[in-house]
Amino acid sequence: MDAAGLTMPEIRRRLAAHAPLLAAGTAGPEPFRAAVAVVFSTATTGAVELLFIERARREGDPWSGQMAFPGGRAERADPDLAATAAREAREEVGLALARPIARLDDFENSRNPRMSPLVVSPFVYQVEGRPPLAPNPEVQSTVWIPVEWILHPDAAVDYRFERDAQELVFPAVRYDRFTVWGLTYRILVNMFAVLGLPLRPAP
Repeated sequence: MDAAGLTMPEIRRRLAAHAPLLAAGTAGPEPFRAAVAVVFSTATTGAVELLFIERARREGDPWSGQMAFPGGRAERADPDLAATAAREAREEVGLALARPIARLDDFENSRNPRMSPLVVSPFVYQVEGRPPLAPNPEVQSTVWIPVEWILHPDAAVDYRFERDAQELVFPAVRYDRFTVWGLTYRILVNMFAVLGLPLRPAP
């Protein structure tokens, strides 16, 4: 199967068969828990798309201005992490989600030593068409990116930035003016590996 032949029934079948790797407990401080919503849709053209948000630029936000999936930290009132992902999608973009169709591997956000320990759990959802979105002040913009483009060789770019006077380079996907890299890209790598359509791996 190639990207052009990827259909939602096939995506659902392959993701449903995946047993996600969940983060184990650690001897150190208990990490914060967060969840994100990986939202698929089928456009009127028949193309399968994924929803991304561009985070607003805010002082003190470690993901300021980055591309991401809707999501955020768990709250005590959330019955589980899937509820966290759905609540955050509703709060951030006004999107009402039903039950997730799958769960992906957990990710420990250990790449940035300046951040507190954090475990992010991605849940996969499907919506019909392009439902109306209402971004809140935390979201600069939203974009639906075709899966076929994410997997196209022309989408692959290097993302470069400086930290502590050192230039770092990460694999990324570019669509229009949007560049998806970092944790969001790592989640994509995991998901497409499950689907049998590998992206360039993240270090």
